[in-house]
Amino acid sequence: MESDVNTAGANARWERERAFHDELALTLDPAALPPSAPVIYDEAVLHAAAVRPGSRVLDLGCGQGDLTLALLARGATVTALDISPGMVEIARSRVARHGGGRDARFVVAPIEATGLPAHSFDIIVGRWILHHVDLVAAGPELARILVPGGRMVFSENSGANPVLNLARDRIAGRFGVPRFGTDDERPLTADDWSVLDRSFSSVRGEFPIVEFFELFNRQVLRYRSRRAAAVCRWLDASLGRVRTLRKYSFRVLVIAESAGPAGSRPSSAP
Repeated sequence: MESDVNTAGANARWERERAFHDELALTLDPAALPPSAPVIYDEAVLHAAAVRPGSRVLDLGCGQGDLTLALLARGATVTALDISPGMVEIARSRVARHGGGRDARFVVAPIEATGLPAHSFDIIVGRWILHHVDLVAAGPELARILVPGGRMVFSENSGANPVLNLARDRIAGRFGVPRFGTDDERPLTADDWSVLDRSFSSVRGEFPIVEFFELFNRQVLRYRSRRAAAVCRWLDASLGRVRTLRKYSFRVLVIAESAGPAGSRPSSAP
């Protein structure tokens, strides 16, 4: 329940996140956001989640509703949750425009205190959301609403690369290099993986998409050169072919499962 995490610090962080994303929602026009083929990150999430027709799925941190639309197209019954009322309205409007609305429900709530019924979802998915929240509170809450044997899949920002961490802490926001996102977000650390381990029977990280030089292309080059972009993609693809280097990717796929009848399974977090 929300009262369990309703501290002054949590409320302040929730309000900052709401304000940031509500402001972003004001710049979006649902009429100009038709459904499109899932981007590579979303496709990785959908594939790992193994969504089937009739699956009860929670789109956690739904934002403008890209995953919500993709899930509905796969026949899932979807609850789309976000802390931002503005973003929820964008997602709701897009779903209303493009069908599948009768299989969608929309909720405004913090992830640490969803208020949703226990064991109500077969699958929970999200992209770039866990690193915005207090996982000490969010982990047990997500385990509570997931069915026994259920699965969570998230595309997230990883904190395993010391070079990227240094660039984030010392360069982003300075020297003309932009800093994206909210003040409270941070890449997932070893401590975050340990927190998830305590709430789920199986937690692992996979790296279907390796990004390192892509961050240089985005932050420094600002996508100005097609040739440079191609070189960055080639370098990342080369890194991805070296198994021991894949864990240093900026993107990581987080896959967690709740204990089913067979009991727990070991963790293989990165």
